Amino acid sequence: MTVRFKHPVVTLLAAGALAVFATGALAQNAQQACAGDIKTYCAGVSQGEGRIAQCLRAHKDQLSAGCQRGMGQATTLMKEVVQACEDDVHRYCAGAAPGTAKECLRANFRELSFGCKKELFEAKKGM
Repeated sequence: MTVRFKHPVVTLLAAGALAVFATGALAQNAQQACAGDIKTYCAGVSQGEGRIAQCLRAHKDQLSAGCQRGMGQATTLMKEVVQACEDDVHRYCAGAAPGTAKECLRANFRELSFGCKKELFEAKKGM
């Protein structure tokens, strides 16, 4: 499934900021499922800014079945969050400076649509 966005700013924000918004739980789950693979393939990679995920993607053909499943689940949840929050990102964060969309969403959390909040909650809970 490919996620298409109405506005190029939303594409950039959604790819980075929405992923980061629910990232704590996603990263924790992926690290648990991929602990052995991280140790084997990404031992020298420092955490932060998606470097571990990038390393795992670079070794995707070599990853254990459990790690591949965990990464697939995280990807599916993020796609659902991105789709549910697309309009909110466009509405509240289209003018956000690069790297600040996460803070923008948090600052506007009360204003976010029910669907967006629900998917963010489900993504966090699902991990």
